[in-house]
Order: sequence, then C-alpha cells, then structure tokens
Amino acid sequence: MSASITVPGYNTANRLPGFYFALDSSKANTASVARRVLIVAQMLASGNATPMVATVSAGPTDAIAKYGAGSQAAIMVAAYRQIDTVGEVWVLPLMDDTASSAATGVVSITGPASVSGSLPFYIGDQLVPVAVNAGDTASIIASNLKAAAASQPNLPVTIATNGTAGQLVVTARNKGLSGNDIVLNTCLLGTAGGQALPAGVSVTTPTMAGGEQNPTTLASALAGLGTRVFDLIAYPYSDSGSLDAVEGYLSFATGTWSPNIQQYGVGFSAYRGTYGAATALNPDYNQGPIGMMMISDSPSSPMKWAAWCVAAAAVTMRTNPALPITGIAIPALPPSDAGTLVNSMRESLLYDGFSTFTVQDGQVFIERLITCCQTNSQGVPDDSYLDIETLLTAEVCFQDMRIQLASQLGGSILLADGTKLSAGAKATTAQLVGKTAAAIYRQQAANLWVQNPDQFAAGVQAVNNGNGFVSLFLPYQFANQFWGAAGVAQFTKP
Repeated sequence: MSASITVPGYNTANRLPGFYFALDSSKANTASVARRVLIVAQMLASGNATPMVATVSAGPTDAIAKYGAGSQAAIMVAAYRQIDTVGEVWVLPLMDDTASSAATGVVSITGPASVSGSLPFYIGDQLVPVAVNAGDTASIIASNLKAAAASQPNLPVTIATNGTAGQLVVTARNKGLSGNDIVLNTCLLGTAGGQALPAGVSVTTPTMAGGEQNPTTLASALAGLGTRVFDLIAYPYSDSGSLDAVEGYLSFATGTWSPNIQQYGVGFSAYRGTYGAATALNPDYNQGPIGMMMISDSPSSPMKWAAWCVAAAAVTMRTNPALPITGIAIPALPPSDAGTLVNSMRESLLYDGFSTFTVQDGQVFIERLITCCQTNSQGVPDDSYLDIETLLTAEVCFQDMRIQLASQLGGSILLADGTKLSAGAKATTAQLVGKTAAAIYRQQAANLWVQNPDQFAAGVQAVNNGNGFVSLFLPYQFANQFWGAAGVAQFTKP
C-alpha cells in the first residue's frame, strides 16, 4: 500500500493478512444546516419563562404558558404559526423595561339601544362581539363589553371601568411603544360584512397613547444568544434604539455576518403610519441586514405583520432561498381606502427602505421584502443588499461552501502548488482548494442558488499564505429574482 494513501484507523505496521477498509464520507456529505427563526418580544410576569433566555417554541399554547396570555411573545408565535406550521421557532423573551409605561385609551359608549343587535368591537384585528338588547343603557353595554373581552384572554389589552357611565379604560398588557400601535375600532367589515351598530348606540374609540420605552435589554439579550444560527428574526419594534441594537447584532463587520462569527440572519419588523410619516422616517440601516414592512393603517398589529412576513420568508427559504418572496397571502386585515397605497407610493417606499404589500379583493399579499440598506459607508446609494432573497441565498451558499470544504479538505496537510499528490492522500494545495470550491459552486448552480459556474471557475483564486492558511477569492453571482417585465405592444391598422 502506498504510504501516501491514508486509511483512517488502520495501523500501517499491521502484519496480519486480510483486507481492511475504512469509510470516507468526505465526498458524500449532503447535510444541510437546520433552519431556525427567532422571535424577540416581551413576556408578562404571569409567564413561566426565564427572561432573556431563548428556548424553542412548542406552539401557541406553549407560548401562552411560557410568556403569558396576551403577551407580545404569545401573539407573535400564534401569528407565525398561521403561515409556517412546521418550521423550527425559538423565542427570546424580554421583560417590560422598568422605566416603561403602558399605552391606554378610553372607549366611550352612548345609549340606550333602541333595537337589539350586536356590537362588533375590534381590538386590532381581533373581534370581540357583544350582544345588545333593546333598552340596554351605555353602562350595561360597557359592562358586557368588558366581560366579553375578559373571555378572550389572548387579547393584547385589559379593559376596566373608570367610574364614568359608558366609559372603559383599555390598557396594553405589555408596556412600551408597541402598545401605541394597538388599534381600537368597530364594524371593520362594514355593512357589506354584516356589521353595524344597533340603532341608538354609538361608540367612540380612541387612539392608544402613552406607551413609552421599549426594553433596553435588547442588545444584551441578543448578545447572549451564543452560537446558535437564526436565519430570520422577527421583533415588534420600529424605534431607532431597538433597530440599532438589532443592526449591531447582525452587523456585516462585527456581528453575525462577520467572517469570524458566520451566523448570518436577517431581522424584520413592521411600521404603522401614514405614507408621509414613512417617507420622513426613511430608515437607512447599512451595517446589518434588517427590513421593515410599512403597513399603513391596517388594523392588524405591526408585531403580527412582522411574524407573518418572517414566516413567509422562512417557508420560501426552505424551498429555495433564491425564490422571490412575493404574492404570498397573509391573514392581515387590509388598510382603509384612504390608507391604501397606490403604485407610485409603493415604488417610493421601495426606495425609502420599506417593504411593500398589495391588496386584492380584501386579501393582503406580500409584494416585495427588502432591507433598509440604502447607502454604503461612503454615503452613496447602494442596492447590493436590497433584496432579502440575496442575503438568504448568500447565507445558504456560504454555509454549504464551508460544510463541503471542511468535509473534503478538513484535517489535510497543506503543500505547495504543483506538488504531486497520490489519490487518497490526506493532503491538498491551494490550487486544489480553489478547484474544490469551483466544484461546490457548480453544485450550488445546479440547485439554482447561483449562476454562471464557468465564470466562477475561471475567476476563483486561491493563495497559500503560509502557516496553513489559504486565501480565497470567490466571485459569487447569486441568482436573481424575476420581478416583472416591461415591453411595448406595437399595433397596426390594416
């Protein structure tokens, strides 16, 4: 047997006759990295989870026990499972900040009802129906609404009387800015949907306000996640302090995308506001990949939108990370007619760092998910990281390249280029490392993650830097997404 061929576990000094074979799996590894989603949200004191410690979620019921009924975390887990029923989901729970306050609003009801009917009261997109009998006073209707809300423990608010007839105080369960985005309304489906207030009854719903201070522990909680890889992260925050914390965690230079960490991931949230407010906000986060959906005045909460968008991205990523995340229906209630965004508005938002959606026959569809990365470090417009699909594809490709190179070449002796190596020798050269990378890229092209493998093979460079390290230049060309076509229809009049 040639001494240059290494047979793992075989003693070359053996003198016993026989045939000895060892399995070499270096060319057979087809394992893929487990795909995980992380939900970062606040819990309630009634939950039994340990704050700032991420654990895998067993579903909505488990989330209620761990984080408390009506908590941000429980609501986001339930929303996520409406889209992705099988993916691995983890939750990083945070406690309300000690300096925070809860959003509140006072609902005013007048009566009495002159006819019997139903009061269709909405907290966000959740219907709280209240039976109304002819002659019911404002106080009776308010008391019945309070009882109806109490029978739905997963609501994000509590409702209490304030001593004034017909008035109820609505308070967000979790403190912080997110409570200000809870929408209170009635008859969202309108008469076409069979919803109307009984004659004699009127309801004034306020804008929730007073919620202050999101958790300042977000950055330290993310830093404590360890080495577990999370492909997508959903969170209910759109304030600059929280976004800065997420951006720092996902930083290309020093965070999860840096070559020393290689955990990758894309963060996503949602923003409720007018078109004008969104364009004024114009989030431009260039150091780490985070995205934000502009939801206009949709009654569904931003935290649910974030969970739905991340779930849609996760499902698509598992199929093929290069697939465009578009045309995917989500169970959000659409915005009002006044809040519906026309083409020119959505086009502008896509240049302002916001993702977009469309509405068809009352159904909401994801139109395009982008990151908030708009300019580079020189302040020049840069669309390199525009599409979330590009980053998800890059993550999958880099993980695959690392796994395959480690499987095939890990533990090898590194020799100078030009060294003749016998088949089976546990040795390599920088040149062979480059050729192996090209072969791996060719397989990635067959998976439709990347394109032009011949150009990659011609452009790949591998240099032996000494001390056992090889520098690689990998000219990746990720697959593009087909977003549409434009053409001219030339006609004639015979």
